[in-house]
Amino acid sequence: MWVAIGLSLVCAMLVMPGRSRRGGPKAPLLVGTGSHWRRNYSRRSFLRLGGAVAAAGALAYSGADKAVDEFHSGTLRSSGTDTASHLVNIFGERFWFVNWFLVAAVDAWVRSGSFSSWGRNNFEAMVVGLPVLWTLQRGLGANRPSDENPDPRWRPMSDDNSASGHAFIAAIPWLNLARRTGNLNARWAARFGSVLTGWSRINDRKHYLSQVVLGWSIAWNAVEAVHGNELSTDTDDIPKGKQ
Repeated sequence: MWVAIGLSLVCAMLVMPGRSRRGGPKAPLLVGTGSHWRRNYSRRSFLRLGGAVAAAGALAYSGADKAVDEFHSGTLRSSGTDTASHLVNIFGERFWFVNWFLVAAVDAWVRSGSFSSWGRNNFEAMVVGLPVLWTLQRGLGANRPSDENPDPRWRPMSDDNSASGHAFIAAIPWLNLARRTGNLNARWAARFGSVLTGWSRINDRKHYLSQVVLGWSIAWNAVEAVHGNELSTDTDDIPKGKQ
């Protein structure tokens, strides 16, 4: 954990080119957060989220969740997938929220560059998306495939696994990166990277597919909220919205 945080701070302050904040006007750390919240809780955003919830419900109640879990654990899972899962699972750990907060603080008060700006977007997306994540986790109340009585169906307030927190936390940096690159191949590579930690939760039988879909969808919504109303095209470079 501390190694990752240390490397992030080094990148924010020394490695990536940027402009010093010392002696100049400072951009408040949470400037624009109010508008991000309004976009994340707008009608359009809730329609996207409603679609994700409907898709998750279909997976949970149709038997697809259990079928995917049984197929993956019985046919696809191996020592190789366990090793890969262990490597990518760390990117969904909770300490990344603290990591991106510190990088955002560097961007606001010390030095602003491409890395710190990206980290600031990551922190902002987590701030606006976490309330939705927590609400759906506990509100829908499903349990894990590895629980004693596994069941993907929703039991409100009974448990807190209905949306994958690991999938949410790990997806945000990749989705922000996809929004910041103008290279089509790099964009799709970043989008692919955004699902890897979610896959690891399926491999480790910590979440059903529906729960990973919800966690990733909440991350997508939050990233869209942070980047504002700009249109993402395959020829875009860095977004014109707030960095």
